Amino acid sequence: MTTDGNREQAGVAKVDSAGRRWYTVQFKREIVARCLQPGASVAGIAVGNGLNPNLVRKWIERVHKETRKLAPLLPVVLADPRAAAEVPIEAACIEIRIGDAVIAVGAKASAVQIEALVRALR
Repeated sequence: MTTDGNREQAGVAKVDSAGRRWYTVQFKREIVARCLQPGASVAGIAVGNGLNPNLVRKWIERVHKETRKLAPLLPVVLADPRAAAEVPIEAACIEIRIGDAVIAVGAKASAVQIEALVRALR
């Protein structure tokens, strides 16, 4: 966990010729898991482990991208509301319920017949 060149830092898999460190996958997972805890300070955890906070933020973002598997988008098909509401004229009727009695007026009834029926019900 030290940063001088003479001692190893925890989680470092290798160091290239330019001095860049390559961290183990397990170490990255542990750091990200700690950072995702409620109330955790990413910067505090990073600095406490000798890491640059921006590097740890990149690790977190990669985890989010990997776990954010979206379902494939499907085309939306809307039914024509008029088609669903269309009822054959022969099947249409008006039902009036009074107690146990049911009066059904067919679609072919004229306005005069319906008016007479309503007056009779008063």
